[in-house]
Amino acid sequence: MAPKKKGKAKGSDSSSAAPSAEDIAGVPGCLRLVPPSKVAISVHAKPGSKSASITDVGEEAVGVQIDAPARDGEANSALIDFISSILGVKKRQVSIGSGSKSREKVVLVEDTNLNTVFEALTKACNNS
Repeated sequence: MAPKKKGKAKGSDSSSAAPSAEDIAGVPGCLRLVPPSKVAISVHAKPGSKSASITDVGEEAVGVQIDAPARDGEANSALIDFISSILGVKKRQVSIGSGSKSREKVVLVEDTNLNTVFEALTKACNNS
C-alpha cells in the first residue's frame, strides 16, 4: 500500500501566518511585514529635489523626494539616511532590498514593526 501524500490539510488554520498590511487596519499595501522583524516599504524615489521629504503615503508606494542626484548611488545613500532619520533607527538597519538602479525601490527596515513605520511616515508626510 502506498503511503499517504503529504500536503496542506484542507481547512488549515491560517493564524500562524504573519499578518500582512491588509490585516492591520489602516496600513496601506506599500508596507509589508517580512518575518521575523523586518518591514518592506515600496518607495517611489524622486531624486534631484531641493529638499528631502515624504510626498505621499499611497496604497502602491511611498513617494520620497531625495535631495541628491541619481548618480553613483548618491540618491540611494541619501534615501537610506533620510528613511533612517524619519524612522529613528540606525542607518545599518535600513537597506535597499531591490530597485537600486530604478525609481521604484523596496527599502527594508530591520527590528521594527508595521505600526511604528506607518505612524512615522504619515507624520513626516503631514509635516512636509
